[in-house]
Amino acid sequence: MLFCISILMASVATINADQVLPSSVLPLEDNPDTVQVIPDPVTSVDAEPTEIRYDCRGSTMCPTIHVKACDEAVNSKLIRDDNVNYGAIRSGMPRVGECYGIASDYGCGVLIQGPKNCTRTGNDMWWDYQEIRSNGCHHCGHKYWSDWGCKTTIDYFPVCGIWH
Repeated sequence: MLFCISILMASVATINADQVLPSSVLPLEDNPDTVQVIPDPVTSVDAEPTEIRYDCRGSTMCPTIHVKACDEAVNSKLIRDDNVNYGAIRSGMPRVGECYGIASDYGCGVLIQGPKNCTRTGNDMWWDYQEIRSNGCHHCGHKYWSDWGCKTTIDYFPVCGIWH
C-alpha cells in the first residue's frame, strides 16, 4: 500500500505504508490513505494568523447530525474557562474537544485539529463555535485560526464516548 504526501500543498511524494512517518504527517480528513506534511513551526512565531478563515465543510455524514447535539457539546460539556485544556492530538493537552450524541453514541464533536502546537481554552473554543455559526455554517464547519494550520472543527463523529 502506498500513501501520497502533499508537502506544503505544492509537491507530492509517495512512501511505503510500512515506513515510519514523523509526527508532522497527518492523514487528511477526506481520504485516510493520503497524508499531509505539517511543518513544525518556529516557537517564536505568533500563532495568530494574518487572516482568519471559515468554511462549512464536514464529513459526508454531517447533514445527519442534530444541531442540538453540537449546541450541547459546546454549551454543556465544554470546559468554559481561560485555562488551556484543549489541543490537537500530540499537543499534550488533556482534551482534544467535546462530543455529544442524542439517543445514540454518534453525535456532534467540537474539537481542535492541526499540528501539536495547536492549543485553545474552552472560552476560545466557545467563541470559535459562535463565529462558525455566524458565518453561515448550519451543521458542520471550521475556523482556521493559525498560520500553522490550526483549526476549530464542528463535525459528525460516529462514536462520542471514545475520545475527549
